[in-house]
Amino acid sequence: MKIVMVASESAAYIKAGGLGDVIHSLSKALIKLGHTVYVVMPKYSKIKAQFGYTRSFRLFFNGEWEEPQIHEDIKDHVRYLFIDFPHYYQREYIYATPKGEYEDNPLRFGFLSLSALEAIKLLQIEPHIIHVHDWHTGLLPLYKKLYYPEFKHIPIVFTIHNALHQGIYDPHFLPMLNLPWSLYHPYEGIEFYGKINFLKAGIAFCDVLTTVSPSYAEELKQYAYGLEGLIREKKYFFGILNGIDYDIWNPEEDRFIKSNYNVKTFQKGKFINKKHLKEVFGFKTYHEKPLVGMVSRLTAQKGFDIIQGIICEAVREGFDFVFLGSGEEKYQDMLIEFMKKHPESVRVRIEYNEELAHKIYAGSDMFLMPSLFEPCGISQMIAMRYGTMPIVRSVGGLKDTVIDYVNDPLQGNGFTFEEFSSRELMHALLKARVYYDMYTCDHLKDWLEIVKRCMKRDFSWEKSARDYERIYTTAIMLKSYDS
Repeated sequence: MKIVMVASESAAYIKAGGLGDVIHSLSKALIKLGHTVYVVMPKYSKIKAQFGYTRSFRLFFNGEWEEPQIHEDIKDHVRYLFIDFPHYYQREYIYATPKGEYEDNPLRFGFLSLSALEAIKLLQIEPHIIHVHDWHTGLLPLYKKLYYPEFKHIPIVFTIHNALHQGIYDPHFLPMLNLPWSLYHPYEGIEFYGKINFLKAGIAFCDVLTTVSPSYAEELKQYAYGLEGLIREKKYFFGILNGIDYDIWNPEEDRFIKSNYNVKTFQKGKFINKKHLKEVFGFKTYHEKPLVGMVSRLTAQKGFDIIQGIICEAVREGFDFVFLGSGEEKYQDMLIEFMKKHPESVRVRIEYNEELAHKIYAGSDMFLMPSLFEPCGISQMIAMRYGTMPIVRSVGGLKDTVIDYVNDPLQGNGFTFEEFSSRELMHALLKARVYYDMYTCDHLKDWLEIVKRCMKRDFSWEKSARDYERIYTTAIMLKSYDS
């Protein structure tokens, strides 16, 4: 099968979040199943590669004829096609500066969608399926319907990675985006409470809709920031759990950590890595003190509002914390203030650093994800792969991957809570602390058994890729039937 992915980022070159991880890892997994995969994405200024070829083409957009270029690079057998148009993509950031998103984002990503279709046509790729991701590519199914009748037989799968971000803009962008005013309509159009909505376009005009976990699929049918009714109307809507790339996240071979280990040797390995992590971050506390790690974007979604309510109490209860990430200024300031207030027990790095992230996953005892909502979540899977106990709010993909040990001692692989509150988060931390202390103080084995369960869980991309393979086959069959 020949598959074309269209997305705004890929971890192979540049990423801002989990979307980038999914694009490259899923593409690699599909190739291992015998498929051919192309990925079309923007050529941002920070992308450096030895391009195999360059092609120019003409595209009418925003009232003018433009001449973007297509560059090709191959990584892990995935064929990347970069849309090079400096006016839109030669910028320091992908989506937004620290002060807010770029004002011309609707044009930047509308241009990506239209250019991707033009690239498919120009290069005569003839894909069996086009798989597009999140609001940034939401206009592509609509452009295909309006302007590419030769692609009528090609089905489009659209994946929602996070329904909070919808690409909602003023309708005056419609003519700039080469779209007729007839689409400014709530029914069979893309109007949304006086605006236009890119995510709505993707949902409405795709052939098959997916999202990144079964539980998140059910949640979106109940509430999707105003799009739940449209989602409920989609006959073909599936939740497929993301995986993690074991070529990257593997404690046996990880070059970033101090000591490699596996499910048989994790006790010694995690001891060494915890000692190293504490040295890197400057902790002076005794080794047995529980160390809680968190690698995250600093946003409200990730639960920092309830974290704020427990840090001081948790430090008094004997926890250490290490945070790594960047994001909203108020949460950056909050964490820095906590570090100043509790310099012995709280350490913060305001950045995303790949090497430090690996060290935190390997060296922490527990990993915190108290998300307000979490479509899938990858960090809890990585933490489990490294034998680090997940403490999560039971929502979305977290609900699908972490089972509370107290509630289900036979299958439990972490500690969970339901209510989005500091009190419930603190209760989950203390539940984990009980079993941690039973191990470190009394040498009881429950903690070790939970760690083993975590490390044995299979979150590789192979199963998810096979699920997508079935979705593609279904979409092709449906399109063939419609024709």
